[in-house]
Amino acid sequence: MERELLKMRRFEMLTPRIAMKFLYDGDEFYRFRGAEALGFLCKGEKARNYILRLFWHLSDESGAYCIGAPLGIAEIGRNNPEVFEGFKNKFVSLLDDWEVERKYVAYGIMRTSEIVRDAYPNPIEKIYEVLEELKENPEFVAYAILALKSLNAKIPKEFKEDRRMARIYDGNEMVIVRICDLL
Repeated sequence: MERELLKMRRFEMLTPRIAMKFLYDGDEFYRFRGAEALGFLCKGEKARNYILRLFWHLSDESGAYCIGAPLGIAEIGRNNPEVFEGFKNKFVSLLDDWEVERKYVAYGIMRTSEIVRDAYPNPIEKIYEVLEELKENPEFVAYAILALKSLNAKIPKEFKEDRRMARIYDGNEMVIVRICDLL
């Protein structure tokens, strides 16, 4: 039933705790929808507390690594820009952490581009840097390109003819796209 509620975006029928469990889901679609639900459900001080909790779940010390935490942080931040302002630098810095699902950080940068635009480190420079490292990962490349586009940044020339396929979340469903078609 909870999965159906996520599919239909009936987030008001869920609690933040239920939404958060989907950030661990084996089906990537539900990670994205769980994150959207968290963004919808968490406001004000609750938003701040959930962002802190999700950052904690990315640390080794927590013992409960949450693969979808960057998605949750971004969606809560997107819906609570005044709260996310204090976390934007730390969020962009997640691109430096090889243990984090960095494609989700790139997606989150795309979703919060208006807020992180002036973050430190500079999100555009950081994405360029990580693109060099992860250019063989088509999903990261796809989300990085979308993030760069949302930041009005130049797309590296080598990806303009990149015909590799990537499976990404397009805001509604998981789709397979050709990287060059994202430009």
